[in-house]
Amino acid sequence: MNPASHSQGGAAVPPTVTATAAGSTREDPWPQMEKQVGGMLADLNAQMQRFRDTAMPTVIAENELLEAVGGCSEAVEDMRFALDTAMEHPESFAITAEELQSRAERIRGWERDMMKAQQVAEKVKAAQRKRIMAQDGDIGDGGVRENSDFLRQEHDIQLSMMQQDDQTLDRLSSGIHRVKDTAVNIQDELNTQEHILDDIDRGMTRVQMRLEGAMRKVSKLIDSTSDRGKMICIAVLFLILVILILFVLR
Repeated sequence: MNPASHSQGGAAVPPTVTATAAGSTREDPWPQMEKQVGGMLADLNAQMQRFRDTAMPTVIAENELLEAVGGCSEAVEDMRFALDTAMEHPESFAITAEELQSRAERIRGWERDMMKAQQVAEKVKAAQRKRIMAQDGDIGDGGVRENSDFLRQEHDIQLSMMQQDDQTLDRLSSGIHRVKDTAVNIQDELNTQEHILDDIDRGMTRVQMRLEGAMRKVSKLIDSTSDRGKMICIAVLFLILVILILFVLR
């Protein structure tokens, strides 16, 4: 198990101890880890005291205590691993022999505390096993029935929360699908408008080409006719232009 720092009820990875250069000493994570583990054990002792002071601890309180004991036990094991590593490779850490001895004493004290906590945890587990056996054997003692009712209530509450979570996920999924469909529709609309604009552009180009062709023909005709003929051609050209403009606008 690698050295790690922990929070109440679980484990977390501390700052990694790395070498800064070949032959140089490594960063010492002990002070930070010692502070974290000490805080965890203090919280565990307070939690065990509250547990002892409670006449009939709930199943939730029992499970929280077992989880806290497991987390602290793992943290102490990690500290032991870190100390063993420092002792095996003293050249990698700028730690004196006196400091290593002090740390070893501190860890032994933590391990003694964890032995007591493990004893409490074993008693809790034994009580839980006894209740389960009593339920299986249909032992109808009042305390067992009360705990059984509590367990059923807890199960119903958890089931209700799971159903609510499922409904929330369904709503989110439905919303995501609606947004996706809307985006697809918008993209289709944009593509359609782009095609329409392309068609209009091509139409304008064709009309422009026709106008240019008509202008060239009229210009030739005007050059080859009299003034009266020119006026007639201009009138005809104007009429054609109006018709083409109306056609384009429509």
